[in-house]
Order: sequence, then structure tokens, then C-alpha cells
Amino acid sequence: MPTSRCARSTPGAIALSLVVVPSAVRAEGPCDCDHVIEPDTPSANGAELGVGPGDSVCVRGGAREFLRLYDFVGANEQWIEVRNCEGQVEIDNEDRGYGLTMDGSRYVRITGSGDTDFEYGFRVRASRTGPDYSASGVVVGGLSSDYELDHFEVYESGFAGFSLKTEPTCDGSANLGNFVQYDTRIHHHWIHDTRGEGIYFGSTGYGGRDYNCDGQTTTLYPHEHHGVEIHHNLIENTGWDGMQVGVSPVDCKVWANYIHDVGLEGVEYQQQGMQIGGASQCEIWGNRLERGPTNGIFIQFADNTYVHDNLIVDFGQSGIYSNSNMLPELDGASYVFVHNTVLRSGRFGLAVFGPNLVGNIGWNNLVLESGEADIAAAGDVDWDAQNNISDMAIDAVGFVDAGGGDFHLMADSLAVGAGRAATEWSTQDIEGVARDLRAPDVGAYEYTEEPPPGDGDGDGEGDGDGGDWTGGNEDEGGGAESGGSEGVGTGEDGPGADESEGGASGCGCTTDADSRGGAIWLGLLGLGFGLARRRQR
Repeated sequence: MPTSRCARSTPGAIALSLVVVPSAVRAEGPCDCDHVIEPDTPSANGAELGVGPGDSVCVRGGAREFLRLYDFVGANEQWIEVRNCEGQVEIDNEDRGYGLTMDGSRYVRITGSGDTDFEYGFRVRASRTGPDYSASGVVVGGLSSDYELDHFEVYESGFAGFSLKTEPTCDGSANLGNFVQYDTRIHHHWIHDTRGEGIYFGSTGYGGRDYNCDGQTTTLYPHEHHGVEIHHNLIENTGWDGMQVGVSPVDCKVWANYIHDVGLEGVEYQQQGMQIGGASQCEIWGNRLERGPTNGIFIQFADNTYVHDNLIVDFGQSGIYSNSNMLPELDGASYVFVHNTVLRSGRFGLAVFGPNLVGNIGWNNLVLESGEADIAAAGDVDWDAQNNISDMAIDAVGFVDAGGGDFHLMADSLAVGAGRAATEWSTQDIEGVARDLRAPDVGAYEYTEEPPPGDGDGDGEGDGDGGDWTGGNEDEGGGAESGGSEGVGTGEDGPGADESEGGASGCGCTTDADSRGGAIWLGLLGLGFGLARRRQR
């Protein structure tokens, strides 16, 4: 009689335990901050308020149509903290281009953890859908850098839940080579029922787009992001991609996110679970992705990319699709896929294309019941495949309850002990369970009879996603095919033309460009895009 691992909560059957609260709930307790933004204050300028490095700023709970933050500037070792107090901040409007926006700011954390009665201290809805522009719930731009956003609920946005970038400007201040967005941390959010992406981070492509600058058509190139951490987000029921990460070539990490039911608007090329592109160089691990019409993890025009310990189920095309598209500037890049479980893909389970890629690895992956091929490495791609399990029925492997969405392994599963040592890439499974370092199990889960070690991020606290998703390793070491995504849009109530990827850029930005170095500027198709290789393995 096969035995299963010990009883515990199952990510595949996440039972959301979100606290249901009435609109604009107020709780007792003081706003113990250096500065307080009241519900009747729609905009706040940090410089005018006298907010300095290390200060705390409370946003009092209650209903408001929107909140705009400007010029909150801390210091590298003294970040400003903006937090809710005395309840939940309830932002709701149907006629603007945003719910909460921040511009011209640096070294700032905005957190919804200011009142322990609320998992998500900021609840944001901006539902405008047009006709001239659509709204994103949370918009950060205006040359903002070094910021952290956590514990928001963002829902029913007209476009993206989060839109996080500064659009190129005609004066060049926000463009490639002049500005880099550093150290951006996005975590512990519940994002749902958006018309566009759940998280739209960085520009879709790197090749530049045409803008109208003083009546002249000018090609402008988007800035890079260095230092990206996106983790422990619950993203569900999105109209477009669940998450998009672009132009992030240095120190990009995406882990422990649960993304399901994406691409519901049916817009071509905007239906991925997670899209990584624009010469980004990311490590992607501990994520669970379920149900979408095209691809689970979509990697295109990306530099060195490392994908390990993820669970990807029920996507209409490929569970994991990767393609360098023969971009010469990516010659010598490597794509690595280790310890992933990919099930019931409509076409390919794991697909790798690009003969200019070198040293590509596919080890210890569990890829089953794909419509066309479980593993497809084509176009003379350099491909080292070892200890993968494929070409068999899901029921033959030995999952605890595949029909019920529990893909933990039984003790006698064919995947137990069937892997090869891959410690350079994975020492813990999707839930932080230690791998057998000599003969690990194949796929995202390592068999154990013990409960998982906490929430997977090493802090001993709950995930903050309203459920019991425990994805992600504790070890942090561990572009769309056509066109760009719609931006936030213009209009006097919107963030301005420079926030819209779909319209002409404004030329009025006066903030000085960031002077920190670190980019390695190389020509990309002769267009001057910077690539920086994070590490060679």
C-alpha cells in the first residue's frame, strides 16, 4: 500500500481565508508616525511635508478616491516607511488612470502591514477602461527607484494591477543609459480580476519605440532595472499576463508566487502566466502556475535564465517556452531548467529554441501528458538533458492526489531518488524541503514525511497571500511576440503621457538622472541596449 507524505495544506487546493471587511473600515489605535496623511488629503509632497530619511508616514485608514505621493526621498541606510494606520486604506475610483501612484521618490517602503487587523492595509481599485486610457491600480514612475511595496489588495483595475517603470522621455532623463531603476521589491500582494496584467514590471521590449517629441518622431529606449525581487504574490483571474518582467538584466529574482487563471480577455500575445523578456536575466523558482490559454512561463529575448523548482499545470500551449529568437547580442547565453514539474500542456511541456544559446541544461524535470511533446529542444540548440521523467501517464508516477491538485510524491513514486545531483541549482524543493544532495527526487517536490519548514522565505511568518501557499526556497542563491502592453494612459487625471506605453511621451521631466554606474553598455541590434550578465555558471 503506497504511503503519502504527512497530511498538510495543499497548494493545489488553496483555501483563501481572506478577512472580509466592509468598505472604509476604521479600527482603534493611534497613528504613531512622524507624519500623517488624512483621508481627505489626495496628494502629498514629501519635500513640502518635511519628510526626511528614516521618517515614518502614516496614511490614516478610511475611504478615498486616490492617493498621489511625490518626492519622498530617504537615504540608502534610512528608508522612509509609509504605512496604513487605524484601519485599512480603501482607494476606489472609476475615472482616473490610477488608484495609488508615486513619482520622484527613492528609498521608500509603502506597506499595508500597519494595522494587524488587516492582512492588506491598502485596498486599491481603479476600474477605468477607456475610451482614451485604462487605469492601473498602483503606478510607480517619475524616476522613482529603490522602493518596496507590500501587503496590498489590488483588484478590478482597468488595466494592470501594478505598473512599475518610468516611460522614456524626450529629454532623455528616463532613457537607457541615463537612468537605472535600482532595488525594487514587490511582495505579499493579492492581485485579482484585472483587465490587463497582474504585475507589469519594466517595458515589454528593449528595441525602442517611436514617440512624438516636439512634433518629430523619435525612437526612445527604456531604462534598465537592477535588483528585482518579486515574491509571495497571489495573482488570479487576470485579463492579460499574470506577470510580466522586462529589461531587468542584473540581479532579478522571481520566486514563491502563485499565479492562476490568466489571459481571460483573450488578447493575442498577452495570455502568459509569467513572461520574462527584454534581455532580462532572472532566476525563477518556487512558483506555482495554473491554467491559461497559452504558456505558463514564457521566456523570449532573455539573457541567462535559471528556472527551477516550479509547478506548472494546465496551460493551453507550453508549460515552459523559451526562445532566444537568434538575437546576436544573446550569443552564449544559457537557459537552465532543473526540478520543475510540468503537467498537461496543450503542446509542449518544456520547449527550448535558439542555436546561439550554449550550455543549456534540463535536469530532473517531471514533464507529463503534453499534447505534442513533453520535452522539445529544437533548432540545433545546445541541450544537456539528464534524469528527466516524461512520456508516461500522470497516474503512473505516484502523486498523492493528482486529480485533486496535490502533486506531492508518494513514498513509492517513480520520481523518488531518480534525479541526479544538481546542488548548483537546487538544494531545496518548491516548499523549502531539503533535497537529497546525491539522489534528489525528480520534479518540484522532494518526498518527505515531515511538514514543510515554514513559508519558504525564511522569516518564519505567514505568506500574506490570504491562503496557505507555501512556495519558494529559503536560499535566494538558488518580450511579447508582438507589440507592447498597453500603458497607463494620459489625461489630466492620469499619471501623464510619459506613463503610457501606448501613447506619445511627455518631455517635461526635470528630475536629474541617476548617476550610479553598473551597466555594461553593449550594442543591441545597433540600438545601444545594455546587457549585464549577472553570473556565468
